[in-house]
Amino acid sequence: MTQRPPDPIPFPGDRVQRGAPPPPQQQQPSGPVIYSASGQPMRRVQQQPAPPPEPVPLRTAPPPAQPPESAPDEEPLGLHGHVAAVIDATDATFNQDVIQRSHEIPVIVDCWAPWCGPCRVLGPILERLAYERDGQVQLVKVNTDENPQVAQALQVEGIPAVFAFVGGQLVNRFVGAIPEEQVRAFFDSLIPSEADIKAAEGYRMLQENQIPIARLHFEAALEEDPDHEPAGVGLAAVLSRTGETDRAAELARRWPNHPMSKSVLTAMELTQALDGHDPDELRRAAAQSPDDPLVRYRHGCLLAVEGQWMEALDELLESVRIDKSAGDDAARKTLLGIFGMLGDDQPFVAEYRKRLGRLLF
Repeated sequence: MTQRPPDPIPFPGDRVQRGAPPPPQQQQPSGPVIYSASGQPMRRVQQQPAPPPEPVPLRTAPPPAQPPESAPDEEPLGLHGHVAAVIDATDATFNQDVIQRSHEIPVIVDCWAPWCGPCRVLGPILERLAYERDGQVQLVKVNTDENPQVAQALQVEGIPAVFAFVGGQLVNRFVGAIPEEQVRAFFDSLIPSEADIKAAEGYRMLQENQIPIARLHFEAALEEDPDHEPAGVGLAAVLSRTGETDRAAELARRWPNHPMSKSVLTAMELTQALDGHDPDELRRAAAQSPDDPLVRYRHGCLLAVEGQWMEALDELLESVRIDKSAGDDAARKTLLGIFGMLGDDQPFVAEYRKRLGRLLF
């Protein structure tokens, strides 16, 4: 009798209770933030090359008052009608203006000071590019002289210092007045592509168990970008549930280190271990032959397929204790796969890892 894989495959980060399947994911904030299988922001941008100009050291005390500079005759291109693209934040408003806002759109923080010459070079570039993006990104300016708590929290040692936040997390930064071409690339790396947006919608549908709709979104994302990792592994998860295991395995093996790929491949291994075995017979065998490592191994796989994760781990550990080499280290390999499937943030996974280590060494 062929068993289907666990449905749904648990996302790493789901809380798992003994004898019960994982509870549903909490609703994530809306907006063009790209989420991983665990519901966390997964879009991370590459670090920009270090600019040749040295940043100006941050002053510990405000400088003497300077006479105000004359205002330019014209506003920078693109300002009209887009005032909200650039705002000022303070120590008191930073959490709301930056951390909370970054759950909706990417937020770029410009740490500057009025006396900083390079800041006066970089600032207008940042502002112009923020207006050009027309609501796709928020620029938040922080005067470090007036807001030392933000500067301290961000560990600002020289200005201008620019930070990017997505989904409440710091994802990129640079220091110094870098060329406009590099600043533009910095902005572009934070804005989701069409494939990113479609894949994010696919994950939302997958978490709501809308499998056919999720598949459509993942397929559409891969049409936009055939090498889009989040869409590929998301589609692998969908295909594993619909029985299209060959293509699911092919996609998962393209990105074997992704948590969703690990979940897909482990679910397939559990299913293969039960192929041809009747569940009731496996339960009777486990009761009648408690010292048989392969019997305990298959019973553990059955419990995992049924979503009884902690009981499954107990059985697999017992198989390792009896004979860790049985079935070509089958129980040990399956335990490691389940650890990756459940995720290290599960409160009990670390303890089971320690127990396995004690058995092996």
